[in-house]
Amino acid sequence: MKGDKILVVDDEADISLILKLQLEDAGYTSVRAHDGIEALECLAREHFDLMLLDIKMPRLNGIQVLERARTEFPDVAVVMMTAHGNEAIAVDAMKKGASDYIAKPFSSDDAVKKVARAIAFNKSCIENRKLQEELAREQQKVAAILEGMTDLLIAVNAEGRVMMVNHKAEQELGLSRSELTGRTLPELLATDIRPEQLPAMVALKTAEPCHDVTYNVSLKDRVINVLSSAAPLKDKNGELLGSVEIIRDISALKALEQEKEDYVSMLSHDLKSPITSIVGSIDLVREGRLGPVTRDQQEFLESAVDSCSEMTEMIDTLLDVHKFEAGKMKMAIKADDPTNLLHKVLNRYEPIAARSQISLKLEISGELSPVLFDRTTMMRLLANILSNAFKFTLEGGTIAIRSKMIAAPVELLSRVAQGLYREDELPDGGCFLMITVEDSGVGIPADALTSIFDRFAQAQNRRKGKTRGTGLGLAFCRKVMDAHHGYIWVESEEGRGSTFGILIPAA
Repeated sequence: MKGDKILVVDDEADISLILKLQLEDAGYTSVRAHDGIEALECLAREHFDLMLLDIKMPRLNGIQVLERARTEFPDVAVVMMTAHGNEAIAVDAMKKGASDYIAKPFSSDDAVKKVARAIAFNKSCIENRKLQEELAREQQKVAAILEGMTDLLIAVNAEGRVMMVNHKAEQELGLSRSELTGRTLPELLATDIRPEQLPAMVALKTAEPCHDVTYNVSLKDRVINVLSSAAPLKDKNGELLGSVEIIRDISALKALEQEKEDYVSMLSHDLKSPITSIVGSIDLVREGRLGPVTRDQQEFLESAVDSCSEMTEMIDTLLDVHKFEAGKMKMAIKADDPTNLLHKVLNRYEPIAARSQISLKLEISGELSPVLFDRTTMMRLLANILSNAFKFTLEGGTIAIRSKMIAAPVELLSRVAQGLYREDELPDGGCFLMITVEDSGVGIPADALTSIFDRFAQAQNRRKGKTRGTGLGLAFCRKVMDAHHGYIWVESEEGRGSTFGILIPAA
């Protein structure tokens, strides 16, 4: 490349001057040195792309300078200069690291061409070395990451034989890397699933990733629960080379999950038992078995029973949310008439609306087609939404239940708060029953329209309502709609009421 810097080293001043002028005519920058010592001083002082080095010089000859340059200045290309008859020495110099040699007397064109070729070759070598060093660094990083993993990593070739493992796999399987290499997964892993179901084998067969497979592995001293995923290994042409499986020990998580389940069951039992006793005692008083009960006393007793019912409902909601998360919630989802469900909900809450001096109405647009739902959980879902509406709507306010059948709800779902559902989770067609519950209450801040469906989450301004909840009711509603392959959302503006909407797939 023109502009490269060349050091011309020759004790014959006329030859070095001629070379300098020829190189500068070709577009290079050049500097002259009169012997080997001066050449090394120049190399130490500034950068050169190439050194034209005469072999026979006083103080330090060219071979000695070459040996020093290869050690101290390895990025400088060296082209040796020698007289005719000394080519053997020049060849020996090339074995010691010189890029090429020029035999004196030489033509200017030949010298310039060899200089250009040597510089280009040297730059290519430097670039390759840098790439190799970078590759080595990256390989060291990857190796450090793999060796530091707390999960087992096993890579197999296209025949299903182990070609690489990490330290954790050696540690857990009790075998060295050399003992593991070349063996098949069924030989190494004693599991409770068939060998062809192992994620690494599935990835080999399908050439697609296989995610989140749980199974048990029997080790020498214990059995562990694992969560495993695998991905195919392919070359740049897409040819399958093998697969890699990452195995995570989730025994501690499983034990913790069981403890959680046992605790929730115990807690619900221990909470509901005294509530049952309280309700039983209140009923004895309310029925007059312990003496006459005045009207005021009757009202207080009924309020106490209502509070116990609310507490029981909270416990049931906590249990049901836990069942949904554990995949143990039992439902009977079938085609049913939603009109009866809506009227039943209305009848249940009309007395509450009357006592609260809130207007409650039901509007059904057209004839409702049968939809797929579980009557019990859907009834509780609507009850939770209406209970919230009554909690956060003041006296004189309004609550409206509206229902209609809609098709292709894409435009409607564009109003759903961002982040509540992933884009690929929203439907692009189909027929749905839409039910909305609109109230004139305190509303919900915009930053809570997504998080309000999380467990134990409540908008900050919900404390302005008549009562405060546990933050489980709407989490239960989201679980119900997910189980029905439906959708739930809320549209609200703080201080101007809320509208909860649900979509249930038609039968």
